[in-house]
Amino acid sequence: MGDGRFFRYIKSKRVNSMRYKRELAAKICSHNMKYVTVSKGEAGDVVIGRDCLCRADESFFTVSDGGGNLIFKAGMENVKLFELMSLDGAVISGDDEVSGEYKEITAHYSYYR
Repeated sequence: MGDGRFFRYIKSKRVNSMRYKRELAAKICSHNMKYVTVSKGEAGDVVIGRDCLCRADESFFTVSDGGGNLIFKAGMENVKLFELMSLDGAVISGDDEVSGEYKEITAHYSYYR
């Protein structure tokens, strides 16, 4: 059939595969984040960081605020990444090593023309 070199140009569709997570993490981290929120039930969404940056490597996905404080850190094998339908942000969830519990945050991208 072939040696498989062609398949690196096709995006992965399996959301739990490491290839999908690395591709989406690179896309999310390429955006500047205006703010990051976490849902607090009845209170609604609470802003936990502004002017945030994310970093993804082979083992961890991290989000830090503009002051350099770590907001979210999860292992790449356990993190779940999804973009919003509007493509204005992303939902990031997983076992957070900063707070020690499962956390689901929403990162809202800065909009530039």
